[in-house]
Amino acid sequence: MTVTEGNNGEDQVFNHGLISEWHSIGADYAFFLDLVRIGDRLEMKRNGYCHWAVFVGVQYVILEEDGPHILVPCVVHRNNPADDPSMAPGAGFLRFSASTRMSSKGAYGIGDVCLEPLRDVWSNSQIRINNKLDHSFEPLPSKQVVERLMNVLEGEDSMSFTPYNVMTNNCEHFASWARNGWVYSHQVVDVAKKVAAFGVAAVSILMPRPLAMAAGLAMAGFQAARQTRRKE
Repeated sequence: MTVTEGNNGEDQVFNHGLISEWHSIGADYAFFLDLVRIGDRLEMKRNGYCHWAVFVGVQYVILEEDGPHILVPCVVHRNNPADDPSMAPGAGFLRFSASTRMSSKGAYGIGDVCLEPLRDVWSNSQIRINNKLDHSFEPLPSKQVVERLMNVLEGEDSMSFTPYNVMTNNCEHFASWARNGWVYSHQVVDVAKKVAAFGVAAVSILMPRPLAMAAGLAMAGFQAARQTRRKE
């Protein structure tokens, strides 16, 4: 783990460039909590693709309607068509979302930005810290990462109202924007490169549906896949 700190203690960047091992929730939950730091990008293996979130530490959430607020380790992430945590086993909590603060879907339906317990988003997937993007784009201080995410949740940032787009505004784009200030997705860029090399038809056959969708869109705009624009 690498930690840098400014003179005022507010310029901390945790786990700079770290790519951890993969962890399973049953055996590694406690160990992972010791490893993960606020502002880390988290990558979760789903069925044929990866979902991304940002760790924001211990936060208050409501586990059931009219229930008390409790403190649990949480992440903020952009929901997507193939990864709806409301369908996950045991996901009975109310999500704080960018549109309504207590909603299962956002103003645009799928694609809402949500604050949720780490355990529920992790579910039965494998998870790792993946801050590889730090080597290309300098990460923001962890405190600033959380502030940016909370502004989105409160509807005080334009990112609150941008609809989900598999090519230009997916969960990885959002996690990259939060930590590194750049809207970037390795998954989309990799798909676009394969499209350019092999063509949409071949790539679509070989890839799972979420990424095959991206492949189809990539042919319509390859440059859109090179998401390296700063969103400030």
